[in-house]
Amino acid sequence: MSSLSDVVRRGGAANGPAPPGVSRPGERIDAAADDTSRHLHHARRALGGAARWLPPVTPDSAAHDGPLGSAVEASGAVIDLIRGHRDGTGAPVTPYALAFTTRSARAYHLRHASGILHSASRIVHAVSQTLGNWNASVRLQTAHASLHYASVQARHTSADADTTLAAFPQALPLTPVPALPTDPLTQAADRIRDDCEQLSRAAYETLHGRSAQPLSGSDLQLIIRWRSLGTMLAGRLLVQAATEAPDEAGTALRSCADRFRSAARVWRDVQERWERVVDVDDPRIRPRLPRPSHEMVSRGQISRMPRGTVPHPAVEIARASALRAGRLLFGGDWDPDSGSGPPWTRPAPDIVADSGGVAELAQTAYRLTVADWRIAVAAPRAVTAIEHRLLTDVPEHCPAGHPYRFYQLHDHQLERLRTPFQQVGAAQQAAAQSLLATALAIGMDTSRAALDAAAHRHITDRTWAPVPAPGHTRRGPAMPPPATLGKGARV
Repeated sequence: MSSLSDVVRRGGAANGPAPPGVSRPGERIDAAADDTSRHLHHARRALGGAARWLPPVTPDSAAHDGPLGSAVEASGAVIDLIRGHRDGTGAPVTPYALAFTTRSARAYHLRHASGILHSASRIVHAVSQTLGNWNASVRLQTAHASLHYASVQARHTSADADTTLAAFPQALPLTPVPALPTDPLTQAADRIRDDCEQLSRAAYETLHGRSAQPLSGSDLQLIIRWRSLGTMLAGRLLVQAATEAPDEAGTALRSCADRFRSAARVWRDVQERWERVVDVDDPRIRPRLPRPSHEMVSRGQISRMPRGTVPHPAVEIARASALRAGRLLFGGDWDPDSGSGPPWTRPAPDIVADSGGVAELAQTAYRLTVADWRIAVAAPRAVTAIEHRLLTDVPEHCPAGHPYRFYQLHDHQLERLRTPFQQVGAAQQAAAQSLLATALAIGMDTSRAALDAAAHRHITDRTWAPVPAPGHTRRGPAMPPPATLGKGARV
């Protein structure tokens, strides 16, 4: 009996009083959804009354096992999944948290709850027929009727359910998972996708000023470096996938690889603009400094730079993502910092097989475009937060009479650090659109892309790569021209 009560309690949490993240404060609840909640309330009261006439169920009883117990666990897992996308104060830490604030999102949960409620009503009815206790039987019959009505009402209300929520991701904590040479290559693609979830979370927290550890200038430079390399490697993976795809799909994937190469060039342009920039609070990344002269020391014009702080977790996550992509291409012992010559690429069939097939490899590449786009949106906010700490030693902009080699960046120099991220975002969106345009030819699932399109509306007013509804995949729109790529002047 306690298991039945748990099912109703979980169902009421999902459809009546919503958990954090499902509805907004003061939001009007649909009358139909309110009817479902009312029926659930009546069922809970009836089940509670019946339980008083029956012996208690021990925690290790078989009543907690089987389909009903699984339904309770599944319902609870959904609630935990939703809550994971918000912090302790209820504030979103990913853009997907806001996906549950819509009417169609509630309808999606009602659709799944209707099946659980229907099964629970049948079980309650069957139990009521086998009891010798009249008081318990009457109350179970009342609960059966309420659960049945709640199931019917939930099914009716879920007509406009948002099916893209089936692709809803977990909100992974920002705990880096190192890329080790001993890691199985068959796990590399899945771990790259997890890296993307973590990078997306770090970007969203940065955009809204919710990071427990804000990004420093050195953190930004290292993330830019690794994402430049990672984007180039993703393009090369698509080239290998093209050799294993049918002719038309192979041609399309080579075009996608060109988009990734363009995006990598934009990342490198951003990287060049940071070459002579130092964050004085975290000078891990800085130009090579000459030894100070005796005169500078005697005049007190030299001081020891502070030691760098602990890197942001996103730095190691970005590095691990690039390493995993490179090891899919070149093998588990590949190391970009080894200084050895160009490595041999693994056979294309092995690369595609370890990635889960052509469609899954393309899906992994798509997820990288999403993470990079969010980084590009959040990076200007990170620059603004630390602009007072950024120095440069570019001589042509040094103020007249300034006695030191380094000086604080001018406004136009700061703007040159911010604006290239717009080109990164445009290049990543073009890469995502090119992949979605090939979805039909390679059998790539677009459910996650549809969810991303909804989530990105909460970040900017720009339209993300449009996709058809899941199950109706078709070719995407014509490709926009690639982002303008120009070598910007140094800061």
